[in-house]
Amino acid sequence: MVQQLINTLLQLLAFAFIPFLVYVIRYKTVTGFLDYIGLKNSTRKANLIALMLSIIPMIPFLMFIDNEAFLAIMKDPKTVTGKLAQMGVGVEAGGTLLLIALVKTSFTEEILFRGFVAKRLAAWLGFKAGNFVQALLFGAIHLVFFLEITSQVLQLALAFILPTAFAYIIFIVNEKQANGSIIPGWIAHAMGNLVAYTTVCFLV
Repeated sequence: MVQQLINTLLQLLAFAFIPFLVYVIRYKTVTGFLDYIGLKNSTRKANLIALMLSIIPMIPFLMFIDNEAFLAIMKDPKTVTGKLAQMGVGVEAGGTLLLIALVKTSFTEEILFRGFVAKRLAAWLGFKAGNFVQALLFGAIHLVFFLEITSQVLQLALAFILPTAFAYIIFIVNEKQANGSIIPGWIAHAMGNLVAYTTVCFLV
């Protein structure tokens, strides 16, 4: 778990460093950086909407739950979920799962994608176009992973469309309902990953 904590912190620093560097170069100060990436208070309404939207990140994982290739990859000892599955149910496995689901694969990605990429693209291309482009990028990254699992067009289409839809919708929630906070995206992303990873690691 200590190694995973170190890895998570390194990823957090790496994903935050890019927007931090851009901010410092552009504004010549560090003041206001957290607001720049949307790391600020959200609203109760936005957070509740995010909880409802958390079903979207679960679907790409859960729809492959009976796919042997998918399970082989997810339970490979070299992968994070594979290592978790080998730990079995326990305090260390539970702590590691929470760290990965709540921080490494959700918080860090929300900082980079919704907190930096989406906001900058929206400012550059306009809200709708910028949001569309960041959503496509997010979906494409997830599609690459699922290309290793299946060649079926319908499955690949869903593996691309669902993360893309999530990224598009949650950015609207962030910006229009949460005053630009990335907290709703983090909530939805983290809860979706938590359920999906728990199912894959311990219930299948």
